[in-house]
Amino acid sequence: MYPTDIGGCSVYRDLLANLGRFFEMLEAIRSPCKSDWLTVEDIAQELKISKSIVYRLIRNGDLEAIDLVVGDDGRVPQKGHFRIRREALNQYLDGKKVKAPPCEPTRLSARRFPKVKNHLGL
Repeated sequence: MYPTDIGGCSVYRDLLANLGRFFEMLEAIRSPCKSDWLTVEDIAQELKISKSIVYRLIRNGDLEAIDLVVGDDGRVPQKGHFRIRREALNQYLDGKKVKAPPCEPTRLSARRFPKVKNHLGL
């Protein structure tokens, strides 16, 4: 019933090619378009932290951000509309990497327990 040389079947080759394209399309849909500029909300979602922590990082100068001016009148909104470059976020994260301390053999000191008077005579 089944052909012994499935690799030679054109239907099989077409099916594999279409499946490959299908999975590429799924991957493109699954991964959102990565922009160079991120919002506070983008960073909070990516790092799974609150927006207030991201604002604090910006205020303290730990995370470099740009405050956008909105409108023709040149007024800066009261709540900042910050944009952060992805490379600035990566630099911040690189500075926060934790390195494991070098493993040094620890000496187990023999503890001397105080002599206890044995009331049972053992």
